[in-house]
Amino acid sequence: MCSSSTILLNPNSPISNHSYSMENNNIAQQDKDLSNKVQRNYVMTQVALRTLAFISTLSAALVMVTNEQHKVVLGLSWNARYTYSAAFRFLVYANSVACAYSILSLPLLVSSASKKPFLLFFLDFVVTMLLMSASSAAAAIAYVGKRGEDRMGWTAVCTFVDKFCQKAGISLVSSFTAFVVMFLITNTSAHHLRRSLAAATSITAMISSVP
Repeated sequence: MCSSSTILLNPNSPISNHSYSMENNNIAQQDKDLSNKVQRNYVMTQVALRTLAFISTLSAALVMVTNEQHKVVLGLSWNARYTYSAAFRFLVYANSVACAYSILSLPLLVSSASKKPFLLFFLDFVVTMLLMSASSAAAAIAYVGKRGEDRMGWTAVCTFVDKFCQKAGISLVSSFTAFVVMFLITNTSAHHLRRSLAAATSITAMISSVP
């Protein structure tokens, strides 16, 4: 009896090592299942957000490209097109690039989710900054067109081409919506990158600790 008790309590016995190995395997399997679940949730969230970004950027670009108005006021002809403003052209180009990227990044999302998360984060960040700068520049021009600037002698042209300004406003709302969505995408990409780096560091530490 004494000998049997000694074997059961001895941490170096084969039975103890077997139990310890099974426990580690169970923990490893649970961690793997949790990691796969988190990965699936991440990919699903990214796909939904990128689809929304695609819709928003496409709307912003199409509304602005088709925005044109011709009006005669007191014998004066007023023509308004987005091509007359560098800021509005920039808005169209930026949203077109972001629209294409939103779709083209989906295959990259699947591959980079586990292999190259930094690349996806970097591209997301660049597109987010592009949308922010284009939307801000166009909003400044739209504000001057709506309110004017008396000290500079700039007329509030929206008084004469109101339909053009209304469509420009719709395009701006869509563009800023796309910026917010891309900002959320970048945040989730950054969080995923941080988790990937932490996991890689943990694995490296485990490998280095093995004699």
